[in-house]
Amino acid sequence: MFERMLTRRLLLAPPALRGSFLIRPTLHIRPLAYMQYSSGLQSVTQPSFWASLVPKPLRRTSSPSNKVKKPKSKEWNPATFYIIIFLLIGSMSIQMIALRNSFAAFSRRADAKIDLLREIIERVQKGEEVDIEGLLGTGDPEKEKEWEEGSFIM
Repeated sequence: MFERMLTRRLLLAPPALRGSFLIRPTLHIRPLAYMQYSSGLQSVTQPSFWASLVPKPLRRTSSPSNKVKKPKSKEWNPATFYIIIFLLIGSMSIQMIALRNSFAAFSRRADAKIDLLREIIERVQKGEEVDIEGLLGTGDPEKEKEWEEGSFIM
């Protein structure tokens, strides 16, 4: 039937177009379904198929060509020394700043305690009635602890 229709078109077409009708269209015939699956079964049964499903970092390679080679040790970078030195200097400067701040806080507390003691001594010398234990914090565990910490200062 296809050949009849092609012959009819060929005869009815003008002479300039008849050459284009002589080229036969190629028919794509699909292979049967069982042929597709039969070729797939061979790859499923091969161990290489299953090995390809495992991610590369998790694969166990037993062949010597796939072994991971150790990278060569690189030469010493000259900048490494300066990086280490600057890190040490930076950390020491941070320690010095923290030490300076703690010493300033300590000296402020010590000056406050000294001023309190001077005030108490002046009142006693003037003859005023002064609650020395109350002002110094006797009986209050926090204030006593502060006085004990400052007792070792020279």
